[in-house]
Amino acid sequence: MYSDNNLPTNKICGKSLDDCKIKLFEMYHKNYQIKNIQTIPHPGLFGIFKKDITEVTYVINNKENSYDNSVNAFEKNKDEILNNLGVNSSTTKQIANLDKKIDTLMSSLSSQISGINAGSEKVHKSILKIEELLEENEFSKEYIQEISDKIRSEFSLDELENFEQVEKQVIDWIGESIKIAKIKTFRPPHVIILVGPTGVGKTTTIAKLAAQEIIIAGNNGLKQPVIRLISADTTRVAAEEQLRRYGKIMEIPVDKAENADDIKAIYKQCKDSTDVIIIDTAGYSPNDSEHISKLKNTLSVDGIRADIYLAITASTKVRDLRNIIQNYEPFGFASVIITKCDETSQYGNIISILSEKNIPVSYVTYGQTPGKNISRPNVIGFLKRLVDFNIDRIHIEDKFGE
Repeated sequence: MYSDNNLPTNKICGKSLDDCKIKLFEMYHKNYQIKNIQTIPHPGLFGIFKKDITEVTYVINNKENSYDNSVNAFEKNKDEILNNLGVNSSTTKQIANLDKKIDTLMSSLSSQISGINAGSEKVHKSILKIEELLEENEFSKEYIQEISDKIRSEFSLDELENFEQVEKQVIDWIGESIKIAKIKTFRPPHVIILVGPTGVGKTTTIAKLAAQEIIIAGNNGLKQPVIRLISADTTRVAAEEQLRRYGKIMEIPVDKAENADDIKAIYKQCKDSTDVIIIDTAGYSPNDSEHISKLKNTLSVDGIRADIYLAITASTKVRDLRNIIQNYEPFGFASVIITKCDETSQYGNIISILSEKNIPVSYVTYGQTPGKNISRPNVIGFLKRLVDFNIDRIHIEDKFGE
């Protein structure tokens, strides 16, 4: 019935609900909102005349005018009290005492109003500590606020005193927000396209993906898959040369594609004899929407159902991650590959934005050596890298282990 969780609450007592409403109207006119009503016992005068009174919990809607309204109400009540007492010029001592009491009440009200305007709601020390830990791990402000709200809704004041329990639950929430892409089975040829901004290490990651296919087949006792690499990066000559060096090492052919027709022709030529086709693409600034759009047209080839990954570096800032994901959404990527994980110790930025966008992770990479340092991710790996959190490894392995 009454609700406003964003404003501090106040209380007022009266003989009845109507009596309380009259007092509130005199102080705030209509600038208040009732949140709760209850009847409580009152000891009465000298503890003899006991009776029940009504207590109303309320919030002030209009903070700017509430103090002025209260002052006017006090002045009005002051005059009414003086008139009822029948004071005159001969009772100056009584007036002075009454003025002193009223000034004390007004001073108290002024302090309350100042506290309201300053938003002086005290945050529990456990929540503050969790927020500091999340900030240290570079989680987004939105993610931190979501965690703080969950703590407030899930824990009582007594439970908040047990910081270890709060911390353990927060780590669980973080783990639950991390999504790992499921392994898919594709009918040959499995076409993989890697897109992403410049500098994320796409070419090296292409070589690592190719090597990963060979290693997995060998570990499972299968014959080596037939792989073909295509360089569709027309902006950087070194990218094609680098890919060809990797291809030579792994004995994998590399083709050059200038446009969509080239990709279509290469695909048509090798689709019946190839297991995996991996396409490297040009990297552009996430703000370069014109070239990103042209790249999408180059990759839009009828008859090719591709598995598209977005490559992002682990150290990318929150704001840049949002921008990158937004600009590369037209490619329809299903998951991300997080590169250069060896270059940072904070993963809150990645966890925050991927959770916000509901995007899973397919691979994580480290270093520059093809054939090594690429792996499937897992929730436990991310949680173990949380800085300064006290990780209960047995618990997270039981909860998030495969």
